[in-house]
Amino acid sequence: VALTDQWYLKYGEAEWRSQVEGHMKSTLELYSPDTRARFDKSLAWLGEWACSRSFGLGTRLPWDEACVIESLSDSTIYTALYTIIHILHRQEEKLVPDDLTDEDWDAVFLGGTPAPDSKVPGDILAEMRREFSYWYPVDLRVSGRDLIANHLLFYLYAHAAIFPEPHWPRGIRTNGFVMLNNEKMSKSTGNFLTLQQALAL
Repeated sequence: VALTDQWYLKYGEAEWRSQVEGHMKSTLELYSPDTRARFDKSLAWLGEWACSRSFGLGTRLPWDEACVIESLSDSTIYTALYTIIHILHRQEEKLVPDDLTDEDWDAVFLGGTPAPDSKVPGDILAEMRREFSYWYPVDLRVSGRDLIANHLLFYLYAHAAIFPEPHWPRGIRTNGFVMLNNEKMSKSTGNFLTLQQALAL
């Protein structure tokens, strides 16, 4: 065990929690009473969450380059990126990720004004904004129920923090576990079959 500096997200902050709770009660479709109960329990429990680590793969913290965002906190708004990734990958555009400034991202995802000296052509930013506006919000996110207490709840919190309410997720459906020998299949325990092994049965 090592004592190291740590960054935390204060998910328990009253106003932020209230936004997520209101969304869960009024708009968010969860499809199952069990899923709703798990979300409610997790929302009541979640307070501060250690969101960084000092080693491994991950996105660097913008304000502390020595840390990366831990995996459950990272990638909570990747669905927004999916709406425009095909434009970023077009070879004829020759876009470099570092060319997009904070103002450019705000223009795409929040309808803000791009920086006057942006390296990304205005028509490309406008196209990205149209794509995002067409595909967002997410109608349905499907994931494992074991992620309700962390990643899926972080997903709701991140949307509430970044996007205006009309762009918050509309539905989350969770699935159970695939069982093998009466235990949850898991690579970490060695209790799993590859698809090829399963087909050979």
